[in-house]
This record gives sequence, structure tokens and C-alpha cells, in this order.
Amino acid sequence: MRKIAFVQRSLLLWIGVLACAGLLPLDARSDVSVAAATAPPQIYHIVTTALCARLHETVRPAVAMILQNDGTIAKSPPLFKRYGRAVFENGVASGVGGDSINNVSPGTSMTLQQMSYLVSPIARNLIAAQTLLDDEKLLAPTGNAADNATLAQIKKQLLETIAFQSASLDLINGFVQTQQMGELQHAGEEYIGEIQGTDTTYQTAKDTPNPWQDPNTPGISQNPYSLDPSQIPGLAVGYNPLSRIEDGVVWLQSETAKREDIAGKTISAALSQCPK
Repeated sequence: MRKIAFVQRSLLLWIGVLACAGLLPLDARSDVSVAAATAPPQIYHIVTTALCARLHETVRPAVAMILQNDGTIAKSPPLFKRYGRAVFENGVASGVGGDSINNVSPGTSMTLQQMSYLVSPIARNLIAAQTLLDDEKLLAPTGNAADNATLAQIKKQLLETIAFQSASLDLINGFVQTQQMGELQHAGEEYIGEIQGTDTTYQTAKDTPNPWQDPNTPGISQNPYSLDPSQIPGLAVGYNPLSRIEDGVVWLQSETAKREDIAGKTISAALSQCPK
């Protein structure tokens, strides 16, 4: 019994020693290998202003869509030229004449279809960009009067740019819609003579269309912003020769670029105040 009691006391002594050793620092435990301590991660704090945050979140995507529209609109003048060439070639071949834009051929139909592919991307970008710029958060007070003025100036300059791109869209889409409607309206007219020749009881007017006059008298839809299409040099609301529409688009491209340059300088100056 005395031997068993001695063993129990020895076990209790070792348990107490181990418990005390657990309270010692690592370097004091001679029987424990100490691994090299890992340095704590560095935490970086990026401090930005309300101006820089809004330039990043709102202005940058709006500018990206405006610049994307520049590339899309630039595809339209070559298509107008191609359409005019197809009209001329078809007019000469059919004896109608080469100055009318109201004659249909495979070349004009294909070019018109390619023009129609430009409309939706431009419109989507314009709507999205203006939605961003019209968000009240863009011009919410920043606590700095100078920053407030800068954001208001950037918004105004970008909206002016959008107005000119919208006018380009009006010209492209107006031409496409007018010509496509004209093709639909006059489709099948070549069969009227055959119908009248086989049924004498069926009488219809046989007015000969004037090949020199566009029967649809196309107009340009009202610009949703503030640019009056009649201000475009050489362009008036109503029937316009094809070359005049092309010239109008080229003039709008030039005016858009001027406003983009002005807005770009303002935005660059504002970005220079933001952390890199």
C-alpha cells in the first residue's frame, strides 16, 4: 500500500510540474522547439476623397461608353458612301438615274442592314451614360466647394458630348428607318401591272412614281437633348440628299471630338488630385 501511495504522489507531482511549465514563456521551455515567429500582415489604408470616388465609380464608365460610341459612329460615313455607290450603280443599270436614293438593290439592302447594326449599341451606351450622369449621387455635396464645382462642370461637359452623339444617332437611325419603311411600303409595286392585265374588273390607280422625289418625305426625329438638327451645316429637316446626311454625321463627329477634348482636360486635372 505504501508503494502504491508513493506512485500516486509521484504522478501528481509530475502533473503539477507540466501545468506550471505550460505557463512559462516559450524560450523558458528547454524541451520545446521554438519555431520562428511569423510577422503579422501589413494593413494598408487607402484614403480617397468623394471627388476621386465619383470619378472612379460614375465618370469613368460614362466616358468609356462615350468613347465606344465614337468608334461605332465612325463606321457610318463609309456605309453612307457604299450606299450611295450602290444607288448609283443600280440607277444606271435600271435607267432610273443615279441621283435618287429611293431605289432598291441587293447592295443598298445589305448596306442598310449594316447601318441598322450601329443603332442599338449607340443607343444603349447613350442611355446608360446619361443615366449615370443624372444620378443624384454624382452631385451630392462633397464637403469641398471646389470639388462640387468640378463635378458639376464635368457633368455639363459630358452631357454636351452626349447631345452631339445623340444627334449622330438621329441621323443614322432616321435614315435607316426611313429607307426600310420605304422598301416595305413600295414592295410589290412591280406586280400591279400584271394583276390589272389578268383581271379587267380590278381597277387601281396607275400613277407613275417620280424617281426624283422621295415618296416618304423623311424627317429627322426630335433630338431628346438640346441640339436642333437644323443647326447642322447643310442639313435641313425634310428630304436630304444622301451626301448631305453623310456630311452632317462627319460635322457632328468633329463637334463631338471638340467637346470630348474639353471634358478630357477637366477630368485629367481632377484625377491629378487623386492617389495613384
